Amino acid sequence: MSDEKITVKSVSEVKRQSADLSRDLLQIIDLEGDLKPPGTVVGVCGDRDADKFYRINNFWSLAGPPAGDLRDAMDRLVAEMPHAGWDITEHGRENTEAKARYLKANSKRGKFSVYIALLEPSPNSQLRRPLLSASLTSACYQAPEGEKTGY
Repeated sequence: MSDEKITVKSVSEVKRQSADLSRDLLQIIDLEGDLKPPGTVVGVCGDRDADKFYRINNFWSLAGPPAGDLRDAMDRLVAEMPHAGWDITEHGRENTEAKARYLKANSKRGKFSVYIALLEPSPNSQLRRPLLSASLTSACYQAPEGEKTGY
């Protein structure tokens, strides 16, 4: 087990931060479409006790706008996320057959990382329409004394 210091924070507070960060990203994307609501789940932190230690995973996607509009949204994310408190650590195309555009970033306002990918239909995919897919993940936290993580 690691000796790193883990911050004590309530699960509800980290979930709220996750929702706020997702909302901010959606404002940058600035498109109307079919938003699959966030799937916010409590995850484990390696081999630590799941009743005390947790991370928040928040998954959502946006479909409906044309591929060109979603490509423009990816360009906006790359251009505007640094001004909105994010450090973009990587962006480009995935090393897969689909070569999807993606970005990875870390929040300066909290201990969160995000992976956003632009997925477009191709002859070999089952995807019917283009979409932006986001995975927002917190660092590991410790629940306050007496609070269960809910995992």
